[in-house]
Amino acid sequence: MNVVVIGMGEVGGHITEVLAQERHEVLAVDTDKVRLGQIAERMDVATLPGYGANPRTLRLAGVDTADLVVCATNSDEVNLIAALASKRLGATRTVARLQSGEYEDAAPGESEEGLQYGMFGIDMVVNSHIIVADEMFDIARSHGALDVHMFANNRVELVEVQLPEDSAVIGIPLHRLELPKETRVGAVIRDDKLFVPRGDDCLIAEDRVYLFGRTGQMEDVEDLFVHGSSAQRVVIYGGNVIGEHLSRQLSRVGVDVTIIEPNREKAKQLSESLPRVNMVHGDGTDFEKLAEEEVGRADLYFAVTEDDENNMMSALLAKRLGTPRVCSVVYRHAYIEIYRQLGLDMAISPRQVAVDHILRYARPAQIESLVHLCDGDAEVIEVVAAMDSPITSGPISQLHIPKGVSIGAVIGVSGVKIAQGDTVVEAGDTVVVLALESKHKAAAKLFKRSLF
Repeated sequence: MNVVVIGMGEVGGHITEVLAQERHEVLAVDTDKVRLGQIAERMDVATLPGYGANPRTLRLAGVDTADLVVCATNSDEVNLIAALASKRLGATRTVARLQSGEYEDAAPGESEEGLQYGMFGIDMVVNSHIIVADEMFDIARSHGALDVHMFANNRVELVEVQLPEDSAVIGIPLHRLELPKETRVGAVIRDDKLFVPRGDDCLIAEDRVYLFGRTGQMEDVEDLFVHGSSAQRVVIYGGNVIGEHLSRQLSRVGVDVTIIEPNREKAKQLSESLPRVNMVHGDGTDFEKLAEEEVGRADLYFAVTEDDENNMMSALLAKRLGTPRVCSVVYRHAYIEIYRQLGLDMAISPRQVAVDHILRYARPAQIESLVHLCDGDAEVIEVVAAMDSPITSGPISQLHIPKGVSIGAVIGVSGVKIAQGDTVVEAGDTVVVLALESKHKAAAKLFKRSLF
């Protein structure tokens, strides 16, 4: 595939690296020649210095023959102009990444939260900040989940939980666990290594477990694995796009929400637009201010400003004050492991969210969604089963599913089914499958048409 990536920041640089590793023909475009030099030294890609919204730059980049143009600069306007111009010049598909909330519902067309298809003629516009806010909302409404991912048009959930020492499931072989209906274990992270367990494996304290289940059925399985409840009081540090969108969603379902915003004018503006949200003008890294606002009494604390260091400090202070669960946005992806080592419960990367949605456009057409887990150690995809593919040859229990691959759910004409041993996949069904990085190719073969 011939791909042009415009903007070599966190998102564009990572997309370029992944596509280069997958042996696509990639051209990296950026105004920063030093940054392009660093990219060229680390990756087997071509580079072009230039302004991404300039038609001359786009013509030099050959967008007219590109299979995919990804516009991922730090400017929403540049990304929209570059994507639109590339499409008009002949690019097969264009994707633009946005960060503000100014363009939500900007044009008619098919859309999801944070995703718009066909907007201004651009194939996909992705706002990772809106998607991150939605993910945080799902976490807040869960019973103790560390992360929540939605599949099959929000009909299937994948939740991550961490087992306390008194969890009811510890020490019991998985095949003997009496799991709630329509749920199953998908994968486990132990000692920072992710694996797909077998039926005779047992879980231990501190395991991080990924659970598949139908939406609306997850509370029971969460209660079995951990001790938690949906958040009734939430404090958010930062009134940006993430904080505003998240607070609006939470307040609509009756959650007591407080936003701490350091900018006085922004705090005043939000107090007018969010009448059901408690607005506090203050510094989220000020221990006395957090104590004054009784942050320790909150069920959940989110640090969502654009400053990684401030988010980290604020989340640590909230934890020290007694907040049971804290979550921080991380813009520099390399910080995520540091956050975990410091004892923060959750760290969410807008970069990874954007990359997952954009990379789907560089994958085969039958892949409908893609999410990376554990910093890329595994991925979960929605993939359509081809006619006469191996996955359709019998019940799942009788198939040769490679070790390291877990079938989570099957979506067909009869509805959604969480995969069990007797589940049969029909041609045309969409399957939610989790696969370790080393097993991606083996998993893909299950869904391709057999020629023999």
